[in-house]
Amino acid sequence: MVRMTVSPAFTEADIKRAADGRSFERGLDYLGAVEDLEIGAAEITASVFGNGEYRVSLAFGDEGLIGDCTCPYGREGFFCKHCVAVAMSVLRLGDELPLHIEATRAGRRALESWLESLSKEELLAEVLALLSEDRELRRRFELRAASVNADAVTIRRAVRELIMLPRRGHVDHSEAHSYASDVSKAAAAIGDLVDAGEAADAIGIAREAIGLLAEALPFVDDSSGVVGDAGYELLSVHLLACEAAPPDPVSLADYLAGLLLHDNSGLEPHLGDYAGLLGEQGLARVRARIAAAYAEDPQDLRAKRLMEAVARAEGDVDALVALYAADLDIRGWKHLRIARELDEAGRGDEALCWAERGLRDAAHPDQRLVDYLAGRYAAAGQHDDVLRLRRDRFQAERTLANYQAVRQAATDLGTWPTERGKALALLREDARHLRVRVPWAWSGPVLVDALFDDGDLDAAWAAAKEAPATTDAQWLRLADALAADRPADALAVYVRTVESLSQLTGNDVYQRIAALLLSARACHEALGTMTEFRRYVAALRASQKRKRNLIKILDQHGL
Repeated sequence: MVRMTVSPAFTEADIKRAADGRSFERGLDYLGAVEDLEIGAAEITASVFGNGEYRVSLAFGDEGLIGDCTCPYGREGFFCKHCVAVAMSVLRLGDELPLHIEATRAGRRALESWLESLSKEELLAEVLALLSEDRELRRRFELRAASVNADAVTIRRAVRELIMLPRRGHVDHSEAHSYASDVSKAAAAIGDLVDAGEAADAIGIAREAIGLLAEALPFVDDSSGVVGDAGYELLSVHLLACEAAPPDPVSLADYLAGLLLHDNSGLEPHLGDYAGLLGEQGLARVRARIAAAYAEDPQDLRAKRLMEAVARAEGDVDALVALYAADLDIRGWKHLRIARELDEAGRGDEALCWAERGLRDAAHPDQRLVDYLAGRYAAAGQHDDVLRLRRDRFQAERTLANYQAVRQAATDLGTWPTERGKALALLREDARHLRVRVPWAWSGPVLVDALFDDGDLDAAWAAAKEAPATTDAQWLRLADALAADRPADALAVYVRTVESLSQLTGNDVYQRIAALLLSARACHEALGTMTEFRRYVAALRASQKRKRNLIKILDQHGL
């Protein structure tokens, strides 16, 4: 936390670490817009005026400088330009900082002293005057009073006011956090009503609040997700109320089924949470309504997902298996889901059968299915089966990941030298008959990557020279790994890549060029040819002199 005596606990470097470069630069333009700066022992607060008035608070501790701002960027958790402006304003107080701190403390002492001097009647008059001027503050006090008095009527009215959309009928992104805060306040008020022993009333108010929010959400820009999160607080308090005053299971089932089937806002209760309240009768009612929707349209993804949710809530593994088995896919993913459900139910033998069936039936097995089977075989000590599985997958799809899997399985059995020869023979055959059909997705011959991954760098270099489609990324990996032993070869790769990148623009490209030149310089140093390097860099700078950002970056790296 901030603990300041003569100087602040943070520096300009701390501010730069907290903010991104753009926010820091823009924050300097707002130094004159900082007002109401208060510097306390634990927190710094201020207002910053831009497109509107934004409230900023800062704290400094073990995690560095932390800022909170009411602007949209600040509400996303970023250290925004307004936070920068406040922090820099504190630093620029200089010798006046102790006086500013004492002024803040003196102001608070004076306020506390004045409040203590007021009689109960005078203090009440001051509070009432504030409430008449500040609608938000008045609403907060009304909610607290209604909660203490278990006043369901007042709480219902306040909850409606909090959740209903403003008159213009929508909430934009900059207002979403404020609206989410109102929804959270509504949920808290309903929770207070439950605590006051009025859970039955709270159930009705919670349902009305959920309905109002569901109607509002299509008109809310909730790209940050904060309103949806607040909506789940309403669902949680509805569950809390139901647990405190259990409703009729069939009535509860109809409400939950209706919400799940017809609400498009994304506010979906978790059926498993309500299983105890629903009981067999309620769950049967939910199942019947959802099954009817599913029977009407088996392709309805929502109805199908809800059928799964009902089966989970009832603990009916066979029903889940039947749902997945009715729509098996060509990659064996549904087979794997069935296997995992059966595993959790303690039915391991059935699970293994479904996984093996998935491997047989799938045209292109999902890697997760393969890994699951390999894990099951290894756990059972069937290492020959692990190697067979990994070998088959490598032969079907010759990727680096499958090569690595074969290597691990064969190493465990002590047969890697033999397996490696066979695997590399297949990869060499692939490299000889290479056809790059999708250039933008091409990552280079697997042979080069496999040899590199084995640590056989000389063989990888030779394979890269022979293969017609070795990528720049592969060449650079090899150059970096071999630069100490083969500086001339690595240098050729760096220079070739720099020449290619010099045709492009952008700071990311310029940073890559600088990094490559640093690597090239190390090669020239090893070769004793620094004069040649300096001539090369001079020529490059001359040919690229119009790219001012590139020249600036080269200067920063001493190139």
